[in-house]
Amino acid sequence: MSGDDSMTRAFDGLASRIDALGARSVGFTSALLGEGVSTVALGTALSLAELRGDEVLLVDGNWLQPSLSEDAGLDAAPGLADRLARATELDAAIRRTPGSRIAFLPIGDRTSTRPALRALGSFVASETGSFETVVVDLPPILAGEPFVLPWAAVLDQICVVLREEATPLPVLRQALGRLHAVNAPCIVLNRAKPSSVDVPAKLLAART
Repeated sequence: MSGDDSMTRAFDGLASRIDALGARSVGFTSALLGEGVSTVALGTALSLAELRGDEVLLVDGNWLQPSLSEDAGLDAAPGLADRLARATELDAAIRRTPGSRIAFLPIGDRTSTRPALRALGSFVASETGSFETVVVDLPPILAGEPFVLPWAAVLDQICVVLREEATPLPVLRQALGRLHAVNAPCIVLNRAKPSSVDVPAKLLAART
């Protein structure tokens, strides 16, 4: 089994849960930094691509710590922020790799704009309409509330990642109290120990 396959299998249960909810667009956030949100978002995107048999758009929407873009070597490439600012076309910013069902949209120039509700609504509903599934990696709620709440208003589902035996329950409750999502957020328990996880080769190849 390849590294990609191992990562996909680890998130099959979560992907099946999201699929059963009928969610087309899903965002992953947390209460605090270091919960493993980017890894969970990436793994779930890979699993959803296999489960639904179609291309998944993975969006780096983390204005505070865009680790997916940085790990893929695309933190300086045009991306989401540039598209929201109408500084680039979406197709020009999306990175695809032959043989992969993951289409990756890096963060782009975060100084160009902020994720406003109206722009995100158009982005999710219209501009990404060719994708059956959209997965968004978001910053933590307590540190990045202004960057999370607009997404929560337009995505079908928000998932809050909680690292096992690490996040105090009162902190989680505080974060959930600030999250005004259309649907009740789902809690994802991350049992992995804090560590750097290699970005699968298919995502890294998107830099070229």
